[in-house]
Amino acid sequence: MNEDAGGRSRGRAIFWGWILCGVLDITSAVIISIRANSSPVRMLQGIAGAVLGPKTFDYGFATAAMGLVMHFCVALAAAVLFYWVSRRIPLLAEQPVLGGIVWGIVWLFVMYRGVIPLMRELRPLYLANAPKRPLPDVWPVPFFVHIVCVGLPIALSAWRFGPRPREDKLAA
Repeated sequence: MNEDAGGRSRGRAIFWGWILCGVLDITSAVIISIRANSSPVRMLQGIAGAVLGPKTFDYGFATAAMGLVMHFCVALAAAVLFYWVSRRIPLLAEQPVLGGIVWGIVWLFVMYRGVIPLMRELRPLYLANAPKRPLPDVWPVPFFVHIVCVGLPIALSAWRFGPRPREDKLAA
């Protein structure tokens, strides 16, 4: 992992984007679940339910921990993919506020209209009692959360801690 004189590196950009995104996004999810008279444990179990189905609620903190790990894996994927895309579309990293807004919206649609529907269709292949729930709304709360808690922290981390995209291309 090459580091320039300013301490910029791919690894630092991805690490800080991942951590900030993961913490801010899960914090917003906890706040939303509490405001909806639910609990953070149940919300985390719901994340694990994408794989386990309704049985996720039978296993307490174990499936909540699994949901938290799954959440941070998704945050890592968002940070890595942003970094990769921002090297191909340098404007995303050179204009981090614009890039963060765009990435937040892109990632919202990846998750809410790609991953979640795909999991909904795949669960019946391995779960006998897989519920068919409607797709979640993308507006207004998820839209705002994905911009502020996903896109912006990732883009700002890439801008602050990563090599400039045009310099990174020269080094590769």
